[in-house]
Amino acid sequence: MSLMKIFSMLAVASLCAVATAQSSQLAIIQTPVAGFGYNTPSNNTNLYGNLVVNSPITLQSIATPPLSANGQQGTLSLYTCPTTHVGNELNAAAWTLAATGSIVGLGTVGSFATLTATSCQEDAVTPNTGLTLLPGSYGIAIRYQGVTPLLAATPAAGTFSTPELTWSSGALQYAAFTSALQGPPPAPNTTWAFYGTITYEVGAGAPHACAEALPYGEGCYKKCGSFFQEFTDSSAPSAAGAASAAMQGRTLTLVPTGSSYLVQQGTAAFIPPTGAANVLALGDDTETQVTLPVPFTYPAGVATDFFVHANGYISVASNNTLPGGPNWVPSVQPFLNAPAAGWWSWHDYNPTEAGSGQVSWEQVGLNLLVFTWNGVESYPTTAANPSTFQFQFDFTTGQVNYVWQTIDAVGGSGFLEGDDHLVGYSPGSASPQCAQVDITTLAAVVLQEPEFFALNLATTGKPILGTTISLDTTRETTAFGVGVNFVTVGQIPAPGFDLGIIGAAGCPALTDINTGVGNAISNIPGVGLTMSVNFPLPNNPAFAGIAIYSQSAWLDATQNAAGLITSNGLELLLGNF
Repeated sequence: MSLMKIFSMLAVASLCAVATAQSSQLAIIQTPVAGFGYNTPSNNTNLYGNLVVNSPITLQSIATPPLSANGQQGTLSLYTCPTTHVGNELNAAAWTLAATGSIVGLGTVGSFATLTATSCQEDAVTPNTGLTLLPGSYGIAIRYQGVTPLLAATPAAGTFSTPELTWSSGALQYAAFTSALQGPPPAPNTTWAFYGTITYEVGAGAPHACAEALPYGEGCYKKCGSFFQEFTDSSAPSAAGAASAAMQGRTLTLVPTGSSYLVQQGTAAFIPPTGAANVLALGDDTETQVTLPVPFTYPAGVATDFFVHANGYISVASNNTLPGGPNWVPSVQPFLNAPAAGWWSWHDYNPTEAGSGQVSWEQVGLNLLVFTWNGVESYPTTAANPSTFQFQFDFTTGQVNYVWQTIDAVGGSGFLEGDDHLVGYSPGSASPQCAQVDITTLAAVVLQEPEFFALNLATTGKPILGTTISLDTTRETTAFGVGVNFVTVGQIPAPGFDLGIIGAAGCPALTDINTGVGNAISNIPGVGLTMSVNFPLPNNPAFAGIAIYSQSAWLDATQNAAGLITSNGLELLLGNF
């Protein structure tokens, strides 16, 4: 079936034409700006502002940078209240859900510009229409759910205007309408502010046809060499309380399986440091290098040095600088993408606080290297809230024990994410994400190394009518090979149809290839093909609002009897903006 036939089918399905109109934009680009990728509690965060509307508009979309894994889906919603957000942040009854839409993360490494994703906003009462805002003053809450906002820290909240709109003010709230406003960011900045662009059309009730590219489902055979559990303020009763309840008095053991680890409950006892222990001169949020008396074998290699970080983790090379977030804020993506293999009991500890215990290491007996956080303080500096735990490395067996003796349950750091904890292991460099564990109930988790990313399909552009987008397949499994990208009008919703019937068990079909066309893809130089397929979209408003679907398959005889693997699916909603 040709692409023209696909569009002929779409034309029959289209019920009405949508007129093309000129969109305007209000760019709320805070400068100078510092970016912080804090994983705000419960992914239910409000960023506030005030909006003055001078003449009627129809809101179409909001573009803003989430700091979430590529393809991670969430929701961006816009709430309004009369006149101003100031003083209304804890009064949920004052707010009305006005518009909402999906938003998809573009990754955790990059700039504000490269990570900015667009959320098409539909009227919360009348689907498939934009939000009409009439002249007046509004308090605005932009709410992030399921994704992490890339927070803009600014010296002062700015004011941004077009002839139709003026945006001003700014504030950050952990949990929508229920928690106090977050205190100021690190100096020299004083304000947390929304960063992004509001796209709208002048006039009430303007046509609304938003172009979106939405991934769904997942490709096959992903293998994870990491495990983790994260405790944030969405954890009951609090980040500190939940972490203490789960960790205190508990031991986890990582048993080498040859290529990776078996993670299970442990029985190792806490070993108090002796007077001969080597105390490490660690500053707040710093690491130090320790040359090991005996090399330590771990799944990815042999370490002759450990890098010990004040914030509760040890790695085989430096993990002081983490992609996508500072080293004092435990977050999943910086952990998964950390440069070096590491063992983590990550928290914002402060061994420089007056009265704090210190981090030390020593060899115990013939086979153990023991690294201990011995009564090390957490923030705030005005309270005594020490924690004691250790990592035990058996250089004879390669086994690692996490032994938590006492973990502070009070918290109250006063910093954004200052009470969070993340426990886990990751083999270093980019790692796929699997579901987090519950360390209180896990019996045995077998990690898999080398890790394996599923075949991935994405697009470099929004499916706007009259443009050409690129359907890009990555994470192929062979250095020289071929595959097929399918574009169809038939979706098989996630989790898809398992292809075990043809010998590819575990690989989902997420599109109906009988209603589409296939285009060859290849990474073999000189064959005239690439891993990207250019897909021209007709410049015809009759197609606005129509959905088409895409999925890729890659040929690899080593993967299964059918010799193929499949990618995630991609839903393309055709639109005018």
